[in-house]
Amino acid sequence: MYDTTDMYYYKAQSPSINFIEAIPQYLTHVSNEGESEFGEYINGYINTLSVSVTKNRIKITGSLCKFYLGDNFKSLTKGDTKRAIEKISDYLHLPINDAHVTRLDIAQNLIMKLPVDDYYKYLGEVQYYKRLEQSNGLYYNNQLRQMVFYGKEYEQRVKKQHIPELYKYRNVLRFELRFLKRLSEQFKLPEITANLLYDEVFYSELVKRWKNEYLAIQKINSSLTSINPTSSTKVLIENMALLALLEIGQPKVLSTVKEWQNMGLINKKQAADHRKKIKLLSNIPINENGNELITELNKKIKETARCW
Repeated sequence: MYDTTDMYYYKAQSPSINFIEAIPQYLTHVSNEGESEFGEYINGYINTLSVSVTKNRIKITGSLCKFYLGDNFKSLTKGDTKRAIEKISDYLHLPINDAHVTRLDIAQNLIMKLPVDDYYKYLGEVQYYKRLEQSNGLYYNNQLRQMVFYGKEYEQRVKKQHIPELYKYRNVLRFELRFLKRLSEQFKLPEITANLLYDEVFYSELVKRWKNEYLAIQKINSSLTSINPTSSTKVLIENMALLALLEIGQPKVLSTVKEWQNMGLINKKQAADHRKKIKLLSNIPINENGNELITELNKKIKETARCW
């Protein structure tokens, strides 16, 4: 479940320890002694985690899953998370369960029937995020969070990294939800500490957030084998417009409307009306079966959340 985390342990939590003198001896590949805005610093590693040490703080960054399980194809359970934090504490000889968490990524790998790129065009807009398709996946960004869909098996092959037998030559879609900053505000808690990561209530809330953020994405119809019969010319025209919209892609049409507005060809209200109509068209039911790819993805997401 957990992937990348940023954790900070501060001098005030262990005032008797000189971080610069005590901590580097526990690190490997120690380098970059120098000065920064935080004073003298030393960088190193514990296993796969990056550790930066200054006089007043220790920053620990990296994938908890890779650190504890060896790769992030596996799913880090609540119990694994507790043991991972304990292992970091043993390495550094500090109670890292008290460390402050400032970034938190949760993710899962889903084995799909078709190539992962085939699913992106049916994932539309979502409130409070900006949708961005890139060569390495589909991104949804806002100032606090990020949702990412990408091909995990393909990424590992490109990086020439190990791929477990279960996932070799499979269509592995990874969905990540990244809480990038202001975590206490996002979770409505005074602070987020490492021991919360294996707390039953907090863990369950994270799983729910992972599922619900995905479900909030507008799903675009694609089953075009039949159009529901209608005696209404207006409805028929709307259905035909939907077919064109699906062929072009909702994101591209919305992008074109935005370009028209930026060029002054339409005003703000007209652009808003266009966007509203485009999104309404995308929700028109085509047939009973709906979008098979989205049905498959919805099922995988819900099953994963239920079993986590």
